[in-house]
Amino acid sequence: MQKIPVSTWGLVIVAVGMWTALGSVVLESARKHDFLNLYTGAKLALDGRFAEMHLPDVQLEQERQYVPDVKPLVPFVRPHFYALLLAPMALFEYGLAFKLWLVFQTAVLLACWHWGLRNFGPDSLVLSALFLPTALGIAHGQDCALMLAVSIIAYSLARDDRPFAAGLVLSLGFAKFHLFLLWPLALLVSKRWKMLAGLAAGAAAEALISIALGGFAGIERYIALLRKKDLERLSPSPENMVNTQGIAANLFSESVVAAAILTGLALILWYFAARKSTLDFWWSATALTGLLIVPHVYGYDAGLLLLPIWLMAFRAAAKPVRIAATLASTPIPYLMNLADKPWGAASSLTLLGFLGALAARPRDNE
Repeated sequence: MQKIPVSTWGLVIVAVGMWTALGSVVLESARKHDFLNLYTGAKLALDGRFAEMHLPDVQLEQERQYVPDVKPLVPFVRPHFYALLLAPMALFEYGLAFKLWLVFQTAVLLACWHWGLRNFGPDSLVLSALFLPTALGIAHGQDCALMLAVSIIAYSLARDDRPFAAGLVLSLGFAKFHLFLLWPLALLVSKRWKMLAGLAAGAAAEALISIALGGFAGIERYIALLRKKDLERLSPSPENMVNTQGIAANLFSESVVAAAILTGLALILWYFAARKSTLDFWWSATALTGLLIVPHVYGYDAGLLLLPIWLMAFRAAAKPVRIAATLASTPIPYLMNLADKPWGAASSLTLLGFLGALAARPRDNE
């Protein structure tokens, strides 16, 4: 491993200090919102209440035990198998569990940074430290660092020619399934049969575990929860989403037609970016498109994109691709996402531009 220059350490320390200061502003909100639903799912799982886990009234009653003044439900929308994995967290009281969760997510993120350092060199630390979505996700009590780790491990296994194992690990991403919906289709279209078999095997095991825990009635209640339109916090603020829906909300008055056209454009760009590509380009294009085309994708969900940013910033031969990857690593587009319309479209447009650069790149030097 190369020696890390003092200047690199300086940039990393400054960036980490900035995100720590920013994160401290949202920590109390996170404790009462994003983390609250995860802890609620963990406690219901620990108590063995899987069958009623996704009933809104049950969740709200549980949440008010930890945050009495919570008004709209902060729904727990993860599947039963993931609630089982979260259950040990509920062995600790709520305040302590929140602190331990932040420490755990930070440790996972630092492990990901270390993997990036070993594979891409010291400059990767600068991009890692500047990348806002992962810091934002941890500060919000989310599990974006875990989703990034799943992607990195799966990619590493695929790179080492262990496609079935890669698919198995990738299936863990179905804990937040909407972020990984494109992957089965992408594997099918690209004829990566062994990885697809691993993904299918993992997904089947997760489905069977969830059915065993909650029964078919529990699965029906889970689907019903996901389909509810009257839950304020199920899909708030579409203008803050980092996907095609976010572009439509900011630039086209939330037009369904505009969102559909933009989604179609993203899929076309994915086809040209991913077809006959090496693993690095295929993985990057699929991760980007997977976020852009599905609903309910916010800034912290873009934490998954740190791996494509590393891959394209340090391994792509085409300069536009490297520039697009570097831009996607900076905090500017994600901070603009917090602004009023139409500026909130900046993050989504940055990711769409990144995908466009991948689709338009020359293939001569791959």
